[in-house]
Amino acid sequence: MQSLGLELSMKQELRLTAEMRLSLRVLQLASADLAAELERFAEEEPWFRFERPRSAAMRTDDVDPLARVASREPLEERLKQELRLMGLPAPVLRIALYLADDLDERGYLAEPIDVIAGRLGASPAQAREALAALQSCDPPGIGAEDLTSCLLLQLRNVRQPMQSIMASIIRCHLSDVAEGRFADIASSLSVPVAQVEEAVRRIRRLTPAPARAASDDPVVPLRPDVLVHKMEGEWVIEVTEWAAPRLELRPAYRRLLREGDAEVRKFVSARVARATWWMRAIERRRLTLQRVAEALVRRQEGYFERGAAAIRPLRLADIAEDLGVHESTVSRAVKGKVLGSVQGLISMERLFSVEVAPGWSQEAAKARLAEIVQAEDKANPLSDQAIANLLASEGCRLSRRAIAKYREALCIPNSFQRRR
Repeated sequence: MQSLGLELSMKQELRLTAEMRLSLRVLQLASADLAAELERFAEEEPWFRFERPRSAAMRTDDVDPLARVASREPLEERLKQELRLMGLPAPVLRIALYLADDLDERGYLAEPIDVIAGRLGASPAQAREALAALQSCDPPGIGAEDLTSCLLLQLRNVRQPMQSIMASIIRCHLSDVAEGRFADIASSLSVPVAQVEEAVRRIRRLTPAPARAASDDPVVPLRPDVLVHKMEGEWVIEVTEWAAPRLELRPAYRRLLREGDAEVRKFVSARVARATWWMRAIERRRLTLQRVAEALVRRQEGYFERGAAAIRPLRLADIAEDLGVHESTVSRAVKGKVLGSVQGLISMERLFSVEVAPGWSQEAAKARLAEIVQAEDKANPLSDQAIANLLASEGCRLSRRAIAKYREALCIPNSFQRRR
């Protein structure tokens, strides 16, 4: 006879409430997107007031206040504001500010850099360092010396292997592109014609005159979400109002909530309840950003002291473990967020970097490679193997192929093309 039994099981299940989902979304939003969402909310709920935060100040003696960018501020002023945030040596900053004023209508240098260096009584190395700083600013391609360098500067965010093919076409085959000789290009580069066609399509989307393009677009303010500065030997971390803005009930409706009749109070209370979700979500965002930034500063103190060459290997999981939160929370917190310090502005995501050699992060290796190239003898530039040997002597053992990959990612030409 078949027996009947009663089975009892327990299952733990997490259900996200609407308010929790809102908090997760608010945490992940870039600050500009959050401001746009709150503006839309204030339009739908006119009894609430929201104003975009105007600016944030860097509390440090040797960096100017952060940009208070007007909606149509001249490009040269925006460039100068960004340059002042980079922590450049005073002589280099002076040259870089001069270069920002000396661009032509396309955004190119109006004169050769060596001529400018001579006029300012600066060394060629200082002038080149100033030019590199200017060329790292937005819009991509600004400060180029010619069309080729303008297009190459815009390849920094293009992924391999397309970046390498595009760079080769820009350097050596622009005339072939103009004549439609794609088969010749493919043969020269030993790649399929289809790859050349895709590379050319991407090249045609680049901007040959970045200054003109920037003047046509609305300005995106350069604002940090988190500020880091040192006070009396201790690191101070501050989440800016830009990252955690305020949503407020208008005073007239606050009075109605206190003094109105029952129906009015019920109506206003319902509106406040909806806004309270947003207010709580913004406060949770602020607290999470604060905790994540504090953990990043503890883990990456070398960066704040010495710059990108001191970025240590770091995973999202490391910060998550430090804070006792899920890795996805850390990922949401840093996505699209900007941190400002004496080193300038940096994406918080860049402070996470894989280890490529014992104690060396990929970001640190790239930064050290750029420093080596900057300091090399321009008449006898270093080969990729020579750079690999130098890094190996410092404890960062990388293959020649890895050096070439990082060099191309930084848009640094090979030794033959760097020779002057």
